[in-house]
Amino acid sequence: MAVKPWIGAVKEPDNHPDPNPEAPDCVYNLEYAYGYRCQDSRQNVYYSCDDEICYMTACLGVMLNKDSNTQKFFGGGEADSASKQTSSSKESHNNDIMCMDVNTSGGRNRAVTGQVGKWPAVFVWDTTTGEKVQRFALDKQSRAVAAVAISPDGTHIATVDKHNDHYFCLWNCGDNSSPVFKDKSGPDPSMDLCFSKQPGSYAAWSVGPKGGLFWDNSDKKKLAFGKFDRIGFACCTSDDQGNMYAGAANSLIYVYGGNQPRKAIGFTGKGFIGAINWVEGKLYAGSRSGMVSVIDSASMECLENIDFGMLPRAIDAKDGNLIVGLRNGSIVQCNLESKEQTTYMQSHNDGEVWGLAIDDAFVYTSGDDNQVKKWDPFSRTCVETAIVNEASRKAKKNRASTLGKHPDSQSARGLAISCNGHLAVCANDGSVTIRELGDFGTTIKELHDSEEWIEVAEYSPDGSMLAVGSHDTNIYLYDVNNDYALLGKCTKHNATITCIDWSMDGSYIRSVCNAYELLFFNMPDCAQDPSGASNTTGTDWATGHCKFGWCVDGIFPSGTDGTHINGVDLSEDQTTICVGDDYGLVTLFRNPCRKGHQPKSLRGHSEHVVRVKFGRGGLNGYIFSVGGYDQTMLQWKL
Repeated sequence: MAVKPWIGAVKEPDNHPDPNPEAPDCVYNLEYAYGYRCQDSRQNVYYSCDDEICYMTACLGVMLNKDSNTQKFFGGGEADSASKQTSSSKESHNNDIMCMDVNTSGGRNRAVTGQVGKWPAVFVWDTTTGEKVQRFALDKQSRAVAAVAISPDGTHIATVDKHNDHYFCLWNCGDNSSPVFKDKSGPDPSMDLCFSKQPGSYAAWSVGPKGGLFWDNSDKKKLAFGKFDRIGFACCTSDDQGNMYAGAANSLIYVYGGNQPRKAIGFTGKGFIGAINWVEGKLYAGSRSGMVSVIDSASMECLENIDFGMLPRAIDAKDGNLIVGLRNGSIVQCNLESKEQTTYMQSHNDGEVWGLAIDDAFVYTSGDDNQVKKWDPFSRTCVETAIVNEASRKAKKNRASTLGKHPDSQSARGLAISCNGHLAVCANDGSVTIRELGDFGTTIKELHDSEEWIEVAEYSPDGSMLAVGSHDTNIYLYDVNNDYALLGKCTKHNATITCIDWSMDGSYIRSVCNAYELLFFNMPDCAQDPSGASNTTGTDWATGHCKFGWCVDGIFPSGTDGTHINGVDLSEDQTTICVGDDYGLVTLFRNPCRKGHQPKSLRGHSEHVVRVKFGRGGLNGYIFSVGGYDQTMLQWKL
């Protein structure tokens, strides 16, 4: 940014709206969140007192109505245009929610959630309205709230953090200024936490990979193992008789009274216990085998096993129904009498989500989990899922940075849709698969020209050409009507290609790279036009994705570098610019946005917002955004 090489390539267009420095007056409300945090959290799906499904994704507490498939939220909406490290978390979360609990034995009217961040915070909120009830602030050194629990009567909160000493804190909801009790758990982390459900008791247990602790009356005791194998625990729950049940790595459930083991039972099949909950005399436990066991806690008899086909991360029961959050990002309800299963949420579930493309009726996303998903914004459902690739290949050269476990060929971060009904899926091994939108699970052509991974691709307005921008610094141009034959390469960029726009007549491409270059190329010969900035002042552009230009000169907050902006789009009526940024915000500006113009920022994501798109045609009036590692797509409605 000190050099700013794009400056010479910025010329004022001949036609544009009159500049207006005020924030846009359009209002977008968060309508729906497609996502469920399943990769590193547990016991985070519950029934509310209204029989809605409460869970969390990104920095949102979600209340999903099963009948209407509508959502209410704790958090989300307009926010300060500031980073997660400096923005306020006084009213709601501004960073990843890591843990959750609901007072299942005390009315189900209160949820408590804890977040990661520079200033970790815990919120208590109403499960009916989503309104904030209380906020607890942990010390800066806490890093994150690893586990949280609410007492059955709703008067106390317990937390365990990710400080080096993993502090346990007990909070009185009548005084949120400081904990009534605080002590070190020790060097070993905690993964789950529960209060005793015995009336009048505020004893609690914390468990983790090395065992756990029993907390009572400002006293702590290590969990003993006695004659049983010493093992790690992933989850815990308690009953109204003073027993604690810990799900172990050896597929057994350890039963404790205080810190002493009473018995170990096993009904769930092979694999560690990933979720456990006690509700009204029944113990529900799910293992890696995908089986959820229903156990009578009085007799310790297994009443039945229900197969969900995937590791359960969360379990709750109410009125003859079982709600289960699964490791594949799904939330599924099972009727305990009929055994009928209904899926209420699907989501991406590994690595990051970057791919975002829309047509007149549907939205498509892709990520590092070998999934391309097709969403219907009107029914608010995932209507179809396809894989990225069956082949398992590594990238030819530099790999994309990811926490995902799938190979490069099965991770896709770029999508493009043509007016002729083709979908291009760009993978992290540099390959591009072409599909028909009507059957996007079937590949009709696979391209292998790119040397590195691809995050951007755009079809020409008439659908006759496809431009693919690679991390190998080249833009590859394909002839759609000639079986995607390679027409040529644009080779003048010096870094990763991040943005591409086509002119309406298909004669020009403008593109941006990570070397902060804004370049122009003639099509279809791929020759750079050094005077492209001047030669295109009268050009109409089909899209507005490039983050450098006269009309977007003011979208960068002061003090940020050119990498801060990840995705840009221009509304169909040319009045509004939408930006996805490293602050985790979806930010709106009037078009054109010049230096000093005011933004309107929307928070709902907890990670970098990597792509934003305005709806067009039948989806006019919507904005869609995806949030990288929060694996969530948000649907904003005008």
